[in-house]
Amino acid sequence: MTFDATTQRYEEITVYDKPALFTSVRIKRDSVPAGLYAYDVRHDDDCRGIPCEIAPFIMVNHWGTIILAEPLELPNDGRRYIDEETDWNYDPFGGAEKNQKPCVTVEEFMNQYLNR
Repeated sequence: MTFDATTQRYEEITVYDKPALFTSVRIKRDSVPAGLYAYDVRHDDDCRGIPCEIAPFIMVNHWGTIILAEPLELPNDGRRYIDEETDWNYDPFGGAEKNQKPCVTVEEFMNQYLNR
């Protein structure tokens, strides 16, 4: 089952030092507003909840979907592996101590990060 990007609530996280929205559901790519980029996230094979790979589409071990305001650079095979220590942070962009309320909708994310 896939869901409309504009109707979901998200967690604002940081991926590869970029602000991102995260949801555990699959997002319909045609519902992602222009200027935003969606990728699927795969979790580890041991099902420990460790994000380990980002790609345009993940079939097995789907952990969730991320949405960014700029495209990620992907290798030729279209998959980018995640170092959980350096590439993935569940804190909002800029750190948990910032005084800005984290974005939880696509609209809030677009207002905060698109065309800044």
